[in-house]
Amino acid sequence: MTTFTVEVNDSDAEMVLTILKKFKAKVIEAPKRNELTEEIATAIREVKDIQSGKSHSLSLKDI
Repeated sequence: MTTFTVEVNDSDAEMVLTILKKFKAKVIEAPKRNELTEEIATAIREVKDIQSGKSHSLSLKDI
């Protein structure tokens, strides 16, 4: 049996895990997701939504 490390984009992680499971591969360590990373990703999505007009800009009244 061979062990190796693979680095993929977060958006592709589920697909890669699904493919590996079809080969009956054993996942030794699940992808690391932490709260700070999730908050940053959410903030980036919100900024993109504001820039594209899908959401309204925040103001001091929103605080």
